[in-house]
Amino acid sequence: MNLSKKLPGFTLMEVTIAMLIAAIAIAITFTAYRIVSGSYFSFNKKQEKVATLTTIDKLLKQDFIKARSIIRTSDGIFLELNGGIVTYSFKDSYILRDQFSLAIDTFKLQVNDLNCSFENDKVEEGKEVDLLSFRTQLDGDIIPFQYLKIYSAQDLF
Repeated sequence: MNLSKKLPGFTLMEVTIAMLIAAIAIAITFTAYRIVSGSYFSFNKKQEKVATLTTIDKLLKQDFIKARSIIRTSDGIFLELNGGIVTYSFKDSYILRDQFSLAIDTFKLQVNDLNCSFENDKVEEGKEVDLLSFRTQLDGDIIPFQYLKIYSAQDLF
């Protein structure tokens, strides 16, 4: 038997270098994954806030257009529509929308400077409203909302 014959294989140094290169590649991949997933989550969170703003704006515009009358309540407004009654309650950190007592939607928005008026005069509770305005914040930017109801003569009588 010939023991001097070498078997093909890798040396310990070659295996160590290969493992080091693999560890560096895995570390780079993991870091890139964390950066991309962090960016995705922050983008997704901002998009949810924008979707909330867009949805509440759309619903308030729609309800103001369809409303026969809008009445001021202690914490918001009461809209009388042909299909029923919609109420909005404005709290410091959220808005509640109760549609026909069937569904309540919660919009997590900071509400500042809520103003209800009729013909540029501030409205007391139980009186008719033709202008609703408030401000909210999105990532440090102040966003104003304003909704105007133009009543017909028939609506006012």
